[in-house]
Amino acid sequence: MTWSAFMLILLSIFLHVGWNLISKQSRPSAAFYLLASVTSFLLYLPCIFFADINWTALGWKFWCGYFFSIVSEILYFIGLFKTYRHADISLAYPMVRALPVLLVAAVTTVFGLGKGLNLVAAAGMFIVFSGCLLMPMQKFSDFKLSNYITPVSGFMFLAACGTTGYTIFDGMLIPQILANSDSPQLAATGAFISLLEAGITTGLSVYVAAVKVEREEFKKLFCRNLTPNLCGFCSSSAYVLVVMAMPMVSNVSFVQAFRQMSLPLGVAAGVFILKEKCPPVRLVGVGTVVIGLVITALGK
Repeated sequence: MTWSAFMLILLSIFLHVGWNLISKQSRPSAAFYLLASVTSFLLYLPCIFFADINWTALGWKFWCGYFFSIVSEILYFIGLFKTYRHADISLAYPMVRALPVLLVAAVTTVFGLGKGLNLVAAAGMFIVFSGCLLMPMQKFSDFKLSNYITPVSGFMFLAACGTTGYTIFDGMLIPQILANSDSPQLAATGAFISLLEAGITTGLSVYVAAVKVEREEFKKLFCRNLTPNLCGFCSSSAYVLVVMAMPMVSNVSFVQAFRQMSLPLGVAAGVFILKEKCPPVRLVGVGTVVIGLVITALGK
């Protein structure tokens, strides 16, 4: 990994933790993420006009995948704002980041997508699962089913399912975009991000319009609070930085492994900035998850 790639990924990590911290501090809503999505859409809109992409060559399978990716993104944001309203970021952030690793592996294995898992990656995922079991506990002797069957767990699982969905579908869509583009990878990716954000904006607009509380929240935020706009800028920029770093490494697994440093940073932000209480068992759980994710990434 070059120093340039290292710095890009490091900045991406801080941006990702930053936008999640901003979300948690703002007590987010669907209206909050709607405005964030609008910002991301406008930020990368020029790429759609300047990227040389043959949109007509993208068949119906691409647009079906695009639709399901948008649905997954909307489920993710709904699950995320409900999670951050009821759970500490020191618990929610690592859980929502780690669970999709397990879910993506399960879905791709069941449906035969991509190449199968080797023993190293499977061992890493077992370690991740063990860490996830530890994080909701208050102490090591507190292992009981009631810790996991809660509304907050349901919200985190919804967000994780959304992440799983858009991860799988985007993984299918991006190669098709690049194959039908004569532009640099960054420009084509920017166009794809803007296209995604347009769909997310449309879907969240319907949700916000249908829910009275969300309509009121939108009125409070629109043109009165720039926090959602900052959130949108940070979230989309974090993704673009990772895309920029990938050609600079000999193996993209190194990128995925290094990005897991965002988990302890997210926990640290909750403890030191938001003054959340973090029992020792949660710290052990987060550390276990990080180790498992690194092993999984390097074992792919």
